[in-house]
Amino acid sequence: MVPVSSMADRLFGTTGVRKVYGKEFDLEMALDLGKALGTLLGGGTVLLARDTRTTGLMVADALSAGLLSTGVNVVRTGIIPTPTLAFTVMNRRLDAGVMVTASHNPPEYTGVKFWSKNSMGFTPEEEEKIERIYVSRKFKVAPWNQLGKESTTESAADEHIEAILARCDAELIRSKSFTIVVDPGNGAASVLTPYLMQRLASKIVTINSQPDGHFPGRVSEPDESSLGDLIQMVKEIGADLGIAHDGDADRVVFVTEKGEVVRGDRTIALLAQDYLGTTKGGTLVTTVDSSLVLDETVKKRGGKIIRTPVGDIQVAVKVKETDAVMGGEACGVFILPEFHLAPEPFLTACRILEKMARTGKSLGELISGIPAYPLVKTKLKCPNEKKAQVMEALAEVLPKALENVVQVLTVDGIGITLKEGWVLVRPSGTEPVIRITCEGPTEALVKKVSNTAKLAVEKTIKSI
Repeated sequence: MVPVSSMADRLFGTTGVRKVYGKEFDLEMALDLGKALGTLLGGGTVLLARDTRTTGLMVADALSAGLLSTGVNVVRTGIIPTPTLAFTVMNRRLDAGVMVTASHNPPEYTGVKFWSKNSMGFTPEEEEKIERIYVSRKFKVAPWNQLGKESTTESAADEHIEAILARCDAELIRSKSFTIVVDPGNGAASVLTPYLMQRLASKIVTINSQPDGHFPGRVSEPDESSLGDLIQMVKEIGADLGIAHDGDADRVVFVTEKGEVVRGDRTIALLAQDYLGTTKGGTLVTTVDSSLVLDETVKKRGGKIIRTPVGDIQVAVKVKETDAVMGGEACGVFILPEFHLAPEPFLTACRILEKMARTGKSLGELISGIPAYPLVKTKLKCPNEKKAQVMEALAEVLPKALENVVQVLTVDGIGITLKEGWVLVRPSGTEPVIRITCEGPTEALVKKVSNTAKLAVEKTIKSI
């Protein structure tokens, strides 16, 4: 068993628990996490689902056993997307949801995400309560005749699809006879997105759509470097749109008819034009690593933008708190509070198709109106136990290493606004790396600033 003491400080990351199976995570941890959640709830019913990872079924079994031992009932759904779990918890008025997933992380990772009855992920405060119970090992133990009961359901994905179709203009989308290529990346969206798109488009082509926790088709994180097959397929068959997901399908990335992979923050800006337009202003929530194009778009529409630390939970909390019209992350997370408070990639895809149908324009034409400033992302390996010291040292080192510093922010990591552009250095909450993001008006400037920041981080990591 992984010692509890070694995990106590960093059990939860950016969202939920994500660890390498066999080294940082084992089945006894899953059992105890189930007991901890059941102890916190004190009763009720929990929806339990998983993504396609090879460890998913046995981790879910252990979580279920832990929950049942505290007297909590468990409804098992098998493999479904994380957003479907969150929606179903809300729609069926259950007490909580548990998703066995490591999201976009490599296949050796496993993990657990917790979801509240309002469809929002557990807040950091709620996760802290779980962790305190987990570490204390003061679990509720139900007597033999008051144990929880386990049941199964197979209709969650269908319920989600029907709710999405009821909320979008399906007839308008169908009238345009779109051709769509779907790449679920062998993940949980394999059981939903192709079937949803079949209800809306004239022709659907899928790649990497067989559920497989080894992720044989491509790495789980969908970005320009991993979507070569999707890009090629879209161009070869003359498709109108390409859709790609990560492992648990809380992210979606779109590919235009010309094979351009659209950055998530540009997609947020495109959708914001409609969401802000219909409300004559309003608030949009995004994270500290999103492009300045969002600020420009929101300002033009008379709206207000709020930035949060990275993580869909951070965005959702602020969306709820400010009654925002929408929220999102540059990585491809879209939160549409008109529907629920979890990432919602599927309705987002429908909103894109609606806009294409309504305007008669392709996604490429639509997105061309959203500027794309040069942006570079990189990451450097850094042991988790070093991160705090490295970031503390960088707070002094990094501003001195850069030129034309205007402002230094510490909302999430170290964000430095420059006279032209910005750079963000932050420790990953899911991997043993430190991430560097840089954006600016020219490729040359971005490359220079990114290299300077990278060198400063490398030297600091080595010195600790």
